[in-house]
Amino acid sequence: MKQARMDTMNSEPVGDLRGSFLEAMSRAANSVYIVTTDGVAGRGGVTVTAFSSVSADVSEPRLLICMHHESSTAQLIRANGVFCVNILSAAHEELSERFAGRRGKGEDRFAEGNWTRASSGLLRLEDALASYDCRLSEQSLVGTHHVLFGAVQDVVLGPDATPLLHTRRGYGQVAEG
Repeated sequence: MKQARMDTMNSEPVGDLRGSFLEAMSRAANSVYIVTTDGVAGRGGVTVTAFSSVSADVSEPRLLICMHHESSTAQLIRANGVFCVNILSAAHEELSERFAGRRGKGEDRFAEGNWTRASSGLLRLEDALASYDCRLSEQSLVGTHHVLFGAVQDVVLGPDATPLLHTRRGYGQVAEG
C-alpha cells in the first residue's frame, strides 16, 4: 500500500517520490550560472544551477554541468565540444531570466549583458564573478539530463560581489553580516 507522508512544516501530504524529491531539491540554495557555447554548430546559452567541481588535482581541472536532454544549448555544446560557465552575481537576475528562456530565445539572448571573448573565443560574461572556459571531456545521459564534464582550459576571476542564488523556486542572495 502506498502511503503519503506529512510535511511537518506545512502539514500537507507529500505525494509521490518524484514530487517529494522536487520539493526537497527546491529547499537547497544553489548558485546561478549562464553556460554559453559557440562554434561550427552555432551559438547558444542557458541558465543552470546544476554545476559542481569534480577534481582540481589533475592537469586540467574538471567540473560538471547538467542540462535537460531537450535543451538546444546542450545539443550545441555536444556538437561544438566547448562551453563557458559564468557565475552570476546578484545584479544578474534579469540576465538569468533571459537565458532561462523567459525573456529571449536563441542568439537574441546575447543582446543583453556585457559579453566578451574568452581566450578560446567563447563568449563569456565580462562582469561574471568567475568564468570557466572548458573543453567537453566526457558526457553521459542520466535519466532526462545530460551530465557534461568540462576540462577547464582557463579561469577568469571577476568582481568579488554577492552571488545570485536560487532557492525555493525563486532568486535570493547571501545575507551580509
